[in-house]
Amino acid sequence: MDVDKSEESASALSFTDNISIAWSKIDYQLDEAHLALVNESNESFLRAVSAISEFSKETSDSNPALSHELARLDLKLNLLLDLVSQLIYSQLDIPDISRVTVSSSQVDWQDGNVPEPGSTVFVQVYIQRGTPKPLCFYGEVVSSPDDYRSGWAKVRYLGLSESVQVWLDKLIFRHHRREVAYRKSSSP
Repeated sequence: MDVDKSEESASALSFTDNISIAWSKIDYQLDEAHLALVNESNESFLRAVSAISEFSKETSDSNPALSHELARLDLKLNLLLDLVSQLIYSQLDIPDISRVTVSSSQVDWQDGNVPEPGSTVFVQVYIQRGTPKPLCFYGEVVSSPDDYRSGWAKVRYLGLSESVQVWLDKLIFRHHRREVAYRKSSSP
């Protein structure tokens, strides 16, 4: 996992990882009711990803025994999720893995088959390993013609609600924080 700066916003955090992504071109107008359903599903998903990922430091500082028990339960839960997800992944048609960059404003990836610049697409990004549910969104393809010819896609989100944006930013920051911690622990 790499931490990158977005070309469009040098101050925005992003993360790059090898994850599954799928897209399809749409040829209909987006309506507010449908966007609201997509946003509701995304917010619920991002909240669940956050709950799985977070470990409360206050608990570990105030009650070491409880912290130890929570860590043990967390390991068991992660093992169970891994086993169940392996079963589910083998039955689903999950897309191949690509190098994907997720930022606060867009998703970028390189593949042999990318959408044309200017088109509107529906994108599914499997941001949580072991979870067969993707983050889904509509987007405008903002790739340049050169990007397109070289197999790069840049898709800017369309219609994300403010609450989904907040949860997405939290996810991106968590990935950034983990990368910084990993770099510190691996440097001499």
